[in-house]
Amino acid sequence: MYLDYNKRGRRRRRKGSPAPLLIAAIAALLVISFLANQEYDLLRNPFETPTPSPTPTRSALSYLDEAQSFIDQGKVVEAATVLQTIAEREPENDDVRREMANLYIYGGQYSSALAPAREAVAIDGDDALNQATLAMALTWNQEYDEGYDVAQLAVQMDPTLAQAHARLAEVLASLGSWRQAVQEAEVALDLAPRDFDVVRIMGYTYEVQGKYTEALEYYQQAADLKPRLPLIYLVMGRNYRALNDFDAAIAAFRRGLEGAPEDPWLHFELGKTLFQVGDQELGLRELRKAVELKPDMPDAYQQLGVGLYLRRAYEEAIENMQRAIELGNVAAINYYIIGRSYLNIETPDCENAVPNLQKALEIDAEMIPYVDAADSIRACGGAPP
Repeated sequence: MYLDYNKRGRRRRRKGSPAPLLIAAIAALLVISFLANQEYDLLRNPFETPTPSPTPTRSALSYLDEAQSFIDQGKVVEAATVLQTIAEREPENDDVRREMANLYIYGGQYSSALAPAREAVAIDGDDALNQATLAMALTWNQEYDEGYDVAQLAVQMDPTLAQAHARLAEVLASLGSWRQAVQEAEVALDLAPRDFDVVRIMGYTYEVQGKYTEALEYYQQAADLKPRLPLIYLVMGRNYRALNDFDAAIAAFRRGLEGAPEDPWLHFELGKTLFQVGDQELGLRELRKAVELKPDMPDAYQQLGVGLYLRRAYEEAIENMQRAIELGNVAAINYYIIGRSYLNIETPDCENAVPNLQKALEIDAEMIPYVDAADSIRACGGAPP
């Protein structure tokens, strides 16, 4: 048997074959049926549009996986942002809000931690861990009185909760009650010897006493537990600097910035340390970044003012020192630098220099440049206080 084509190259069809007619009939019926259904649908509801295929909703678990991925990379602020999505979908989930507060603190976004910490307590105020987390957020925002009350409440609610004792120790240390702080930290450490915050806060109780070597021992233990959290490198860097180990301090701050490049405190401490080792250009860059990220940081403006004064950028030094004073940093050195800068600009301005130099001497009559300040006042025709 073979295929028989005619001269035009087409296969010769047997006469009378019903196949083509059958196929055509079926196709016609299908078209008619489709058009009839469409007409029926339009008559039933002429304004109804076809329903789109549903798109799958992303699960909370996938968000948690993404947040954990960021945490593993040390990107804790990004992780907190992902958790915010879950919080919006689950308004009664206090666990997510509590974790958000922790992550914001670990990433240097202290003020951002307050809202989720308070929300967690609002959802479940009977949870001692929620109260302990709020106490930590308050302490890191320097709201010590409320932080102390909330930490005490957490301990009363659950005396076996290590985090409650640790957060109480942290606020006590910040208030200068070192002996009591150490006692609470030791209780926490007995209850949870491998908890990151418990170990970190034990180190903090030594740091505030000026025992930097002992503090670093605990900070290193905390870093071993969670090596990618930027917060631990911030506190380690401060202690290395206090011991005049500037190379180790700079390395610690830079390690922290790898995970939290938007942490203003790490930029501030790095800039401050770079100035101490004489790298003024890099120091200024870091300090500018700090005030850019956190425009209400008075100490950063003060340090920036000092650096600009040393670089003879007097007008900028005045602006930054005035901003530091507006934000509450009223140290004598701020007024002194403002006064001296007014005298060092191209056209010396005694009218603005004298009151600032007088204010500096009123605040601290034993300040190091006292003689210079007094002589400058006299040169302008004024009288030192």
